[in-house]
Amino acid sequence: MLRASIATFDSEVIPEPIVTGVGDTGVEHGAEIVAFVDAVVLRDDDEYPEARAALEALIGREATDRSAMVAGNFSMMNRALDAVGAPVDRSQDALAAEMGLSIPSHLRSR
Repeated sequence: MLRASIATFDSEVIPEPIVTGVGDTGVEHGAEIVAFVDAVVLRDDDEYPEARAALEALIGREATDRSAMVAGNFSMMNRALDAVGAPVDRSQDALAAEMGLSIPSHLRSR
């Protein structure tokens, strides 16, 4: 989750997810991309090989590599935001719960 509450040049960053819950993402091969990104971000060593193979069969090795890089960068950015104490808006609670994450109280927006 990128922080919707982070102001940038007098505006808010409000990222729109490609998926809400489980179902059609509206993105070609979206389910496979979501499964792969989930395995990358959660460091799921059991799920990763199968998710990567499934995505690679659909979009090729180079595009799958780029997907891994985007997921890794996204994860790194969130870790950086956590490290500097960027607050998480309460509007992200449902997404955090869906991902099985709990938001520490010190990262709650005021």
